[in-house]
Amino acid sequence: MATTPDPDFVCSAARLLRATRVVTRHYDDALRPVGITITQFGLLNMIKRYEPESISDVAQMLNVDRTTLSRNLKPLENAGLVFRGNEGESRRRRVLLTTLGVAKLKEAMPLWRKAQTRIEEVLGEAKLQDLYGALALLRPETIAEG
Repeated sequence: MATTPDPDFVCSAARLLRATRVVTRHYDDALRPVGITITQFGLLNMIKRYEPESISDVAQMLNVDRTTLSRNLKPLENAGLVFRGNEGESRRRRVLLTTLGVAKLKEAMPLWRKAQTRIEEVLGEAKLQDLYGALALLRPETIAEG
């Protein structure tokens, strides 16, 4: 008689969520001295690097809905780290880093780098590249039921 596998041990979502919590906590702890989370660091870094044309572009890059993105941007905006521009053509609003946001990102970078180095040490180069490759396969279009 075949037994049904225990979802806690074979469920990819559960395993990814557990690992994500550990990794997120690691980065959040590292960034705590500068007062931002890894989610906020990622937003600041992405905005600085890509200078997106609109909030919708940011949401698309991060694969989140606009409501979630707005909720994540609000504390950064309140802290004076980002600025949401006025609506332009097609109701698009740019998101820009302020001078304070650029300074915060610069202050956080060495702390992020130290946390990143620790993850690299734990996993090693080969497993890290395998992980990145596997995660790159997990996009909505690749796992959608056909």
